[in-house]
Amino acid sequence: MALIATVGGADTNSYVTLDEAESYFENRVHAGDWENVEDQEAALVTASLTIDWYVKWKGTRVAETQAMQWPRSGVYDDRGELYSESVVPQKVKTAVFEFALSSIGSDRTADGDLAGLNKIKAGSLEIVTDDGVYNTLPGTIPDKIWKILSGLTLRSGIGVVRLIRA
Repeated sequence: MALIATVGGADTNSYVTLDEAESYFENRVHAGDWENVEDQEAALVTASLTIDWYVKWKGTRVAETQAMQWPRSGVYDDRGELYSESVVPQKVKTAVFEFALSSIGSDRTADGDLAGLNKIKAGSLEIVTDDGVYNTLPGTIPDKIWKILSGLTLRSGIGVVRLIRA
């Protein structure tokens, strides 16, 4: 898989280059696993695409022809300044690096072992494992990634928990 990181490109598939990733991980503590990744480009492409699939971004895409969700218009940084419509914010790049690292050794997009199973009942013990709507892909995007992306997404931080009384 060829990594293409052209900002706003029609065939772009990554928010970061391999050189950027190497520089990032060179200066990050506890990043030794990154050196053992067989296909680092594929890891970065997968991280970029997965983040794009699951994140609802603020603002609007700059061009209809761009393959990825960034660059965007109408998005402000933490200081209240408008992001340039020709850049991918560093927060997004950091999220890609961290998501790629956290995905080593497991497919974060795979259904859990109990996906699709509604409930298990043995005597008086009943466990509801998956309702098919709310719990199908738990933890696909780790909380630390959501924190990195804070201010760029429409995620409210308010969760819905279903309460089942026995």
